[in-house]
Amino acid sequence: MITPNGSEEQEIPACQQLEIALQESQSHWRDLFHLSPIGMVEISLEGRFLEVNASFCKFVGYSQAELMEFELNQITHPDDRAISFQFFNQLITQKIPQFQLEKRYLHKEGYWVYAIVNGYLRLDSQGKPHSVMGQIQDITERKLAEEDIKKREEYLRLILNNIPQQVFWKDTNLVFRGCNKNWAEAAQFESQEYVIGKTDHDLFPDPKIGDFFRAQDRRVMASKQAEMHLIAPKQKPSADGRTLWLDISRIPMQDSQGNVIGILGVIEDITERKEIDEKLRLTQFSIEKSRDYFLFTDGKARFFDVNQAACNALGYSREELLQMRVKDIDRQAPDDAWPISWEDLKQQGSFTFESVHLTKTGQEISVEITLSYLEYNQKEYGCAIVRDICDRKQAEIALQQAKEAAEAANHAKSEFLARMSHELRTPMNAILGFTQLIERDLQRNSQVLLANHQEHLDIISRSGEHLLNLINDVLEMSKIEAGRIVLNPAKFDLPRLLDCIKDMLAFKAESKGLAFNIIADPSLPEYIETDESKLRQVLINLLGNSIKFTEKGSITLRVKPLNSNSSPNQIPLNFEVEDTGPGIAPEELELLFQPFVQTETGRKSQQGTGLGLPISQQFVKLMGGEITVTSEIGKGTNFQFYIKANLAKFSESRCQELTRRVIGLAPNQPHYRILVVDDNWTNRQLVIKVLNPLGFQLKEAENGQEAISLWESWQPHLIFMDMRMPVMDGYEATEWIKQRLQGQATVIIALTASALQQDKLVVLSAGCDDFIRKPFRVEVLFEKIAQHLGVDFIYEENEVNLEPLEISTSPRELNHIAELTPEVLALLPKPLIQELYQATLKLNSKLVAEAIQKIPTAQGSIGQLLTQLADDFRYDVILELIKAIAETE
Repeated sequence: MITPNGSEEQEIPACQQLEIALQESQSHWRDLFHLSPIGMVEISLEGRFLEVNASFCKFVGYSQAELMEFELNQITHPDDRAISFQFFNQLITQKIPQFQLEKRYLHKEGYWVYAIVNGYLRLDSQGKPHSVMGQIQDITERKLAEEDIKKREEYLRLILNNIPQQVFWKDTNLVFRGCNKNWAEAAQFESQEYVIGKTDHDLFPDPKIGDFFRAQDRRVMASKQAEMHLIAPKQKPSADGRTLWLDISRIPMQDSQGNVIGILGVIEDITERKEIDEKLRLTQFSIEKSRDYFLFTDGKARFFDVNQAACNALGYSREELLQMRVKDIDRQAPDDAWPISWEDLKQQGSFTFESVHLTKTGQEISVEITLSYLEYNQKEYGCAIVRDICDRKQAEIALQQAKEAAEAANHAKSEFLARMSHELRTPMNAILGFTQLIERDLQRNSQVLLANHQEHLDIISRSGEHLLNLINDVLEMSKIEAGRIVLNPAKFDLPRLLDCIKDMLAFKAESKGLAFNIIADPSLPEYIETDESKLRQVLINLLGNSIKFTEKGSITLRVKPLNSNSSPNQIPLNFEVEDTGPGIAPEELELLFQPFVQTETGRKSQQGTGLGLPISQQFVKLMGGEITVTSEIGKGTNFQFYIKANLAKFSESRCQELTRRVIGLAPNQPHYRILVVDDNWTNRQLVIKVLNPLGFQLKEAENGQEAISLWESWQPHLIFMDMRMPVMDGYEATEWIKQRLQGQATVIIALTASALQQDKLVVLSAGCDDFIRKPFRVEVLFEKIAQHLGVDFIYEENEVNLEPLEISTSPRELNHIAELTPEVLALLPKPLIQELYQATLKLNSKLVAEAIQKIPTAQGSIGQLLTQLADDFRYDVILELIKAIAETE
């Protein structure tokens, strides 16, 4: 507002004065900023340089224009960026009023410079953060000096810690000022720093030890004379009781004026040297006391030293021998040499040869001489160790006998290989021959029904089973020889096991017209605990041999418990297998349990591997028993063995389980993805063709690397993994997958041809969830899939879809084929009997199996027994049982 007195004219000069003062203040501030002897910077809130002074430019070597293009972090040491950013962020958010830190900047020339940085927040006119002001004080020279001192100290420390001696030093008050690592460890202190500031009395509990060390140190400091290489045992022995020997030196430390400022101790452990000296003395003592005699000669074969054994063996005194030459006791030696050329000895270094030495009485001694060439102080010597070899000659005879036995064993193995060649080729011939026959028929007529070749397929299947049994025998023997068989005890029903064996072998015996009996003692326990599989194999081996070699008469198995003083829970069981076969000659009885060896009767039969009895013997030993045999030519053979078993109260064992044929997947289930991994195309195709018709989603890989790639992209629910493959094997692939979180949800089942139990453990430890051996049964494949994925399968119906009839169930559960009678089979539906009868007449195993599977569930035990007969191709027995029923109106 303008007033008459001109007040407006007075306000204008005041504003100008304020602006001028502000400009002068800013100019003064900028002069202080740019003329400051220490570095000054202004940093934007985004971390970019807004202003820098000449001192900072000189400090980092960049011009002001160059720095204006940088962010602060671009010239900050990477290790300092985090703390620098932390302080900067706290400052601009006003959490702290200022900060100070030590950091490094990258100089334009490529090296690092050190600075102490003080940071302040600059506010704008409204009191809001505008920028950060920084003062940078160059401390590079100081830091480099500190680092140089550290390096020198570290270098000295490394020298002290790497010399083999133990070093310590004390001041004039005998207070420890330091030591090296070796001394601290030898004295069993926790660290080098632990000893600093302590005295001998502080470090050693026994005051006498402390007094002794301090007296030694005072004497050295007082005399100003070093005491070097004092040899003494260590006060405390080693942890294992050894005496430790030390070489100790004490040296007075003096300054430039010759004043003693402390003492330096240097200790060297010479225990090893002392022990070597002791060993040398022991060696000399051993030579002197050796039963072999030592003869030391010069280059002219003159004795200059001998031991007492030489005097005893040759009958001369030491003085007499030292006047003699080698020629005097060895007729093979030249006048001035050993029997071995001296030049050859020098080149070879040592020779061992045989000779004959003469005693003082003229007796000849057969000896073996090991002559060695020695050179010492530019002189040549010979050292002979002489041994009487009479005992060795006897050993050579024994070795020759062992060699002959080994050759006999090799001959037995050669015979075994010849037999195995025959045994393997016989089923292989059937497999290849009938496979070619089927292939030829298919080529002639591609529409030929597979049912027409059912008999051929049955022969191929039986031959394959026989081939597998042969291979299993050989593998079992190899495990026994390697000591890898183990006992796998389990609870089972002993009478049921005997019934299973009877059902398995009775028809085979009856087909040869032999009586087959199993006689169990009434006091036999029902349930026992031992290795059921191995006991079954022993019984089958013994009974199978008896059936094979017996042409008329009977085979009898007797089982009874034995009286024993063992624990109440343990019961010894005796098994006796008696036959009326041709018998075994007495000279062959001792060969029965040798692997790869067969008796004359066995060789004539041209059957078997010769491994059954050795395997049985080892299994019986594993079960805590022993097997024996008696025989008489023309009258028969009797095998007896006993085992130790534990009594049990229950068992879950079954003689035989019926398998149902899988035909598809039950509805409303997830789409299961299964990956088949095998380097063998045929093996992959077998699994693919088994699973593909059922509706699984399938993919295949030929090595572990491909399997991992497919697992990552396809995420299968289950992987059938072969373990031995090129590129990457199944072990490595499994471990890789199972180490991933998603891999824990993938089921991996190993498919391997290994027959060794320990290989199964290795497979499972690699991460596999289960284990299937090749060759496998299809049912096992389905069982594992159902077990691990919870898959529900559709099976062929066991009941026949017939018109409603009056159907009676069997009055009781059937357990033995002997209980299968025409009266029992008459309980089955008549149409089903007719179907079974027609299928049996045609000898068509597929139609027979289909008819049996239609037996009602309530009469499942009948179907179970009929299946056993069909599996053994006893169609004659089935016809005999149902013929009368089928032919009635």
